[in-house]
Amino acid sequence: MKGDRIDNRYVSGERFNTNRGIQIEARKQLSDVEWNYLNCGTADEITLRANTTDFDKVTFDTPLFAGVENPDTRTRFLGHELSFPALIAPFGGGEQLFHPDGHVGTGRAAAASGIRQIVPVAAAHSLETIASSTGVAQMFQMTFVGDPEAVLQMIGRAKDAGYEQIIATYSPIRQWRERMMEDRFSIRSSDEDSNYAEGKSDPSMLKEQLEFTRPRWGWKDAEHVIRNSTLPVIVKGVMSERDATRALEAGAHGLYVSNYGGRSIDRMPSAISVLSNIRTAVGADIPLIFDSGIRRGSDIAIAIALGANVVALGRSIAYGLAADGEAGARRVLELLKAEFWTTLGHLGCSSVSDLNSDTLLSKNWPRL
Repeated sequence: MKGDRIDNRYVSGERFNTNRGIQIEARKQLSDVEWNYLNCGTADEITLRANTTDFDKVTFDTPLFAGVENPDTRTRFLGHELSFPALIAPFGGGEQLFHPDGHVGTGRAAAASGIRQIVPVAAAHSLETIASSTGVAQMFQMTFVGDPEAVLQMIGRAKDAGYEQIIATYSPIRQWRERMMEDRFSIRSSDEDSNYAEGKSDPSMLKEQLEFTRPRWGWKDAEHVIRNSTLPVIVKGVMSERDATRALEAGAHGLYVSNYGGRSIDRMPSAISVLSNIRTAVGADIPLIFDSGIRRGSDIAIAIALGANVVALGRSIAYGLAADGEAGARRVLELLKAEFWTTLGHLGCSSVSDLNSDTLLSKNWPRL
């Protein structure tokens, strides 16, 4: 199959020619407090830095005279053809700070770019509003917390609205984000169109993430919901072979390797450093999403070579949203796709399926 032909010229009439330029514009548009919210990690931010520095430890094997065709960036994931192996990650709880359209805008950008969006439960707009505004099948992220029956009820809402998969996340306790603490950060937003607005879903699920009125879920609770869900469930936050195996035993349809962009707890390993071990442990057939540390099209190629089917893009999309709303998010995707195409060509790959660990010359992160 033949992919889109990418514009291979340096000269462009676009407002932004690089994602670096988009990030610079986003910084101009956001206050110091908003910028810290978007870019912070937890505690000393060791994991936040490792997510990107461990990508920097990977080098490529670039063959000469490889006979590359126009590289085809397309792939299939969960029954959908994607223009390149990417999704928009479920960053939420504050995306309206970057632009009022929030995940309505990023969802439209995803649709225009030929990919899919994972809509977060804490989005500024309800799952129904986002689904009806974008017109394409989406995935829905839920935190597994509070009453399991209330979680199942919201999964039913997502199915009725046309969502096709649930991304399950776990919230063991609050995150120690010192930049936000120093800024005394607080999100002030309207609940008129949130997922917990009057008549929609039980707001106690949202409050429970902070209030701890009942014990956090164990695997028994998670398995009950996964097996009774009316939509297939992909478990996010998998960072070990142990949890990958347990999630699949609980009935998970797929796995999502992520340390939440370094925003959960510090001193976790980088996500990229555990990816290949998890793929080896679960085999080739399990759907696997990856995020944490993706900045470039070349990073996407590394993640795919190490076993991911697709990557999910969070901060980079938020930069685009802050810089120029929906158009900014769409331009981020265009640039990442073009850089991914360029990377495939240099690696001697004519398609995404050609990417494997043999295209990587070295991976020098530490092993415990």
